[in-house]
Parts: sequence; structure tokens; C-alpha cells
Amino acid sequence: MNKEKWLLKEIGLWEQETLINAETADMLKGRYAPKKNISLLIALFSIIGSLLIGAGVILILARNWYFLPLFLRVALAFLPLLVSQGLAVYVVKRKYDSPAWRESAAILVTASVFAAVAIVGQVFHLPSDYAVYVLTCGLLSLPMIYILSAAAPLIVYYWAIMSWAVLEQVAGGEIILIVLFAAGAAFVFINKKQESARLSYMIWLTLAAGFAAVLILGIMLDSSLLLIVLCYFALLFSVAGLPGPFETPFKAVGLIGCLITASVLTYERMWWYVGYAGAGGFLLVGGLLAAALFFAVRSLKRDRLKFSFSAALIFLCVLRFIWVAAGLDFRPYDFIFMILANLILLSVGAGFIVHGVKHTSLFTTNIGMITVCALVVMRFFDSGMDFLWRGIVFLALGAAFLTVNLKILRGKKRLKAEVEL
Repeated sequence: MNKEKWLLKEIGLWEQETLINAETADMLKGRYAPKKNISLLIALFSIIGSLLIGAGVILILARNWYFLPLFLRVALAFLPLLVSQGLAVYVVKRKYDSPAWRESAAILVTASVFAAVAIVGQVFHLPSDYAVYVLTCGLLSLPMIYILSAAAPLIVYYWAIMSWAVLEQVAGGEIILIVLFAAGAAFVFINKKQESARLSYMIWLTLAAGFAAVLILGIMLDSSLLLIVLCYFALLFSVAGLPGPFETPFKAVGLIGCLITASVLTYERMWWYVGYAGAGGFLLVGGLLAAALFFAVRSLKRDRLKFSFSAALIFLCVLRFIWVAAGLDFRPYDFIFMILANLILLSVGAGFIVHGVKHTSLFTTNIGMITVCALVVMRFFDSGMDFLWRGIVFLALGAAFLTVNLKILRGKKRLKAEVEL
């Protein structure tokens, strides 16, 4: 326990023992609280400094590499790794409370692993396979992420496993990718109690890596990418009950991703492309939908707006699933499904507006307004629809807006009447 944490704990005990009052305790806690922004900046500069030093050493060695004897080249290959490992041991024993030390040591070990494996392969002219190389180095650097509780090498690990999955098409690669990704995501979930910008960075990074992973899995499984992406975003938004730091990234990425993907499906041309329907893709889609439905049901009592939005998105996912499974890429099904997609997105936007006005939430109301306005603009410039159907769609949208306004006005009058009574 560092000095700041010890002092904050003591201040809490003083307040409990009535040695100081609550106001004085708050003043002392504010004065002696750890400066998170400064710690984050120090950690960032430490990582950059470590990378620059490592790059400088590598460039100096590269300038004179072929003039060095074989034994010296082998020694130099392992020297940075041994030094960085020694630094990691020192950090674990003496500096574990310092995020800057942990992040610096972890990124140095990761860089040393990549350098050592590459140099050994070059010195002894081993068969080169880039996909195997990045996967090997990524797996060797994974323990440092857990041992030093470091966030910086996590992006390197995600990049390594994604690169391997793209480059190396092997039997059962889909399962291996899922397991490898879960190994990195598990580290983030283990550290869920840390309220810090570092945890927020890891969550956002993991969600972005998850998006890349589902795209790669869709390609490997010969499945409909649009369907898999929509199911992924629906799952993210449906997730509920996680700690505070997880809630905002999941909602933000899920909401934005779902609205964009649903907007794409409001065009009739998007229903011309069926995509593939492999058994593995169906299993992946089924798993994502089942998980999304599970979390959506859990949020029913807690957040009805979230449940309604999740239910609408899951229904859209099911429509696309039926479309892909049945191969309905011909009229009139493409037009019918396009109309359903427009109605779903319209209902989502109207639902946000009603909920925002009812609970006086400007943010929620604006989301609904942006959604509906975007839908109106898309239909106005949709060359795939003739003027008759565009006119019908605009009439339906106008009627929906008037209905929503009428409902809001009636609700306000009812509340005013209740207040007067």
C-alpha cells in the first residue's frame, strides 16, 4: 500500500472515530488523493521512453550487425530479454504499486520477445512463417500482461492473434481465435474493480478487437458479415449488470454500431445480397443472439427503454437470419424486408424521443431525433424507391411524428392536471 492510500484510509478512520468532522475529512481526501491524470501521463511517457530506447538500441546493433561474430549476435539476441525480465522481477518485488513501472517493464519484455525470436531466426536461418512468428510472440508476451497487470501490451497481443487468424487459414482456426481472444478479454474482466482511465482504455480496446474478431470469424466461417456485425452490436447494447466502467463503452459502441448497421439495412439493395449460410456461421450468430436475448431479458425490470431497443434489434437480427437461411434474394421479399427494417428503425427513434421527453432527458431525445431525421434524409435520397413509395414512406413518417407529438402533449396535459389537483 502506497503512502496516499494509507493516508486516505487513516482519514476515513479519523472520521469514523469522530476525531475530525465530515467537512475536514473531505478537504483532506481532496488534498491527498492520488493524482490519476499525472500517473496516467507518467505511465504514457514511460512507455514511449522505453520504446524509444529499445528502438535506438536495435538501430545501433543493426548498423554493425553483420560485423559481429555468431556467438555475440546470439548473446545480443537474448540480452535485452534477460535485462527486461530482470526489470520485471524488480518491479514485481519493489515497484508493483507504480503503474508507470509496470507498464514500462511489460512493454520492454514484449518488445524483447519479438526481437529475440526474430534475431534467433535470422542468425540460424530458420524457416520463416510470419503468421506463426507473430502468434508465438503474442503468446509469449501474454503472461507479462497478467503478471504485471499491464494494459500497454494488450494491444500488441490482440494485433498478434488477429494477424495470425487472417494470415494462417488452418482447420479449427475459428475455435483457436475465440479462445485466444477470450484469454485477453479475461484479463480486462479480472480488473473490473479498477476505477481508472487505464481500465476504460482496456475496455474500449477490447470492444474494438472484438469487432475485428467477429469480422474475421465471419470470413473464416463463410457467413454473412452484415448479420454477424449486427448481432455483435446488439449483444453489446443488451449487456447489463456489469460494473460502472463497462457500462458506458458497451452502450456507446452497441448503440452507434446498431444504428449504423440498421440504417444500412433500410436500403433495398442491401437485401439483394444474401451472403453465405455456413453451419459454423449459424452457430456463431445463434450464440450471439442467445447471449443478447439473455442480457435483454435481464434488463427488462431495470431499464425498459434498453429492453425495447434490444428487442427491436434482436428482431431485426432474426429477420436477417431468416433472409440468409432461406435465400430470399428476390421480389417481393426484398421489398417487404426493407420496409420492415425501416419500420424497426423508425420505432427505435420514436421510442427514444418518447422516453427522452417523458423523463426530460435531452440526450435520449436527441438520439431519437437524429435517428428519425437520418431515416427521413436516407429515404428522400433513396434512388432505389420510386416517387410513389417515397411519398408513402414520408406520409407514414409524418403521421408517426404527429402521433408522437400528440402523445407527448397529452402526457404533459395529464401531468399538469394532476399537479393542479
